[in-house]
Amino acid sequence: MFPVRLKQVFSAAAILALAGCGSQSMTAAPPAVPASHGVAPLPAQIAQIAVNNDDAAITIKHVGVRLSGEQSFNSPTYGLVLGYFNGKTSTKSEIVKLPAATVVVFNNVDTVHPHTASFLGDASANGANWPSTFNGSSQASPAGTAIGTTSFSTGPMSPGTKSKKYNSGSPGFYMFGCAFHYNSNGMRTVIIVM
Repeated sequence: MFPVRLKQVFSAAAILALAGCGSQSMTAAPPAVPASHGVAPLPAQIAQIAVNNDDAAITIKHVGVRLSGEQSFNSPTYGLVLGYFNGKTSTKSEIVKLPAATVVVFNNVDTVHPHTASFLGDASANGANWPSTFNGSSQASPAGTAIGTTSFSTGPMSPGTKSKKYNSGSPGFYMFGCAFHYNSNGMRTVIIVM
């Protein structure tokens, strides 16, 4: 992300510089800014903007994952869900909703347990046919993988860590569960990509 963004900014600056050199405008050049005003040279400004705003050009949606202290939720459509929620701060489990084709990061906000967010199969607008035992993967998928891909998983996330950047992918209804706590605690949710 950083090198591509930096190249784009430098390319734009170069085009503007060349356009200014090649024009035969009758307008006077703007006065030079004295060094005492603290204006950094253009390349330094660009580098600082790129460093400070590496993710500013993309929207990232966060999904929180937690078991310790998390309240379950009984969805009228999907039944009991536990351990997953929109954002990073809720303590009540919920059905997760994400916009299509958006970068998504899973955050293990638990202070005790490792977790995964693993694809278990397709749900529907009317319900989920939950597997009787965990049937997903626990191997981390490559960054950029769509979360509705068969065998998708964040892989194990230690307490206080986050996943790679994944893609929410195409619209759909997806069952998710934790490889460590699906069988023992029913840690699961439906992620609806709209």
